[in-house]
Amino acid sequence: MEGRELLEISSLLVEKIKGINGKIKSTYQHNQEDKKIIRQNLLKSGAEFRQMCRYSTETISKWLDGREVAGVDGSVNQTKGEAPHVLYVFQALAKTTTGHQCLTSDVYAPILEKNDEEDQGKNWRAHILAKLELEAAFQLLEERDVGLLLMDGALYHYRIDAQEEWEKLRQKALEKEVVLIGVSEEITTENLMKLEAFHMYRNRPQAFDRDLLFGVLERDELVYVETIQHKAGLQSVWMRPSADPAITGFDMLEEQAHLKEEVGNLLATLTPKDGRGIPLWLDYIDREVRVTDKLVEALVEQYIDPELQHRFFAKKRNYRPY
Repeated sequence: MEGRELLEISSLLVEKIKGINGKIKSTYQHNQEDKKIIRQNLLKSGAEFRQMCRYSTETISKWLDGREVAGVDGSVNQTKGEAPHVLYVFQALAKTTTGHQCLTSDVYAPILEKNDEEDQGKNWRAHILAKLELEAAFQLLEERDVGLLLMDGALYHYRIDAQEEWEKLRQKALEKEVVLIGVSEEITTENLMKLEAFHMYRNRPQAFDRDLLFGVLERDELVYVETIQHKAGLQSVWMRPSADPAITGFDMLEEQAHLKEEVGNLLATLTPKDGRGIPLWLDYIDREVRVTDKLVEALVEQYIDPELQHRFFAKKRNYRPY
């Protein structure tokens, strides 16, 4: 009987999934003709398309002129449970391709904080992670002669999440003539639909730029749209540096924006042709810095008193008899 009920539930679930599949397909139709229209609308909006070229080792070496390439990424994980009865563990790593690294870390316990009214809207998790990444990057620029610094994520979010540390890094990059780039794989902007040429997409429930541009760019192609540049002090570019049809974004300081085509070429060179569209060095740092569940569990088990573990950070569901 139970088996039959489970099969009935499963078949209903399958039908609902199929229904959702059909609705998504009809709402977000995206065939070859649609892609052509999107390209035409981009051109109508003043977009500039460029074909990126992959540099030889000799060309990269000449461009860097003895300086280094570095990347920055961060990671956060938490004990199992719900705030405030959790601990957040943070790490950030800035590392050159020659192996020199700067590591920063922190632990945040919401149970030790008062919820002041002025802090209600502040995302402390995002703030701490951005702060640590910026501090690691700043330290690296102090210690090494870096020519190209890749941050994992848009520069724009650093300016929002950790304004003071962002301004310090920005000034340091300009002072030392370090080309500072934010590389984004999760692009959540909806800028294109604000343009008149894209008005027909405004009736969709969502019209994210990444979804509209999926499969629109050719391999090793970038596009810059002047009319949607609204981030003061920064310029943003979209590109497709690999076989993956999804776009990757990068933003850079306005003072360095004249280098955007060279930067596109460098990023394409540093990205595997058949990869997911992200420079390999950033993926390497992501793997090195990641705060895993096992690491969090080991730290808590070894350094938090057993009584405190049970009182504040253990969930009753962990003690179920099955």
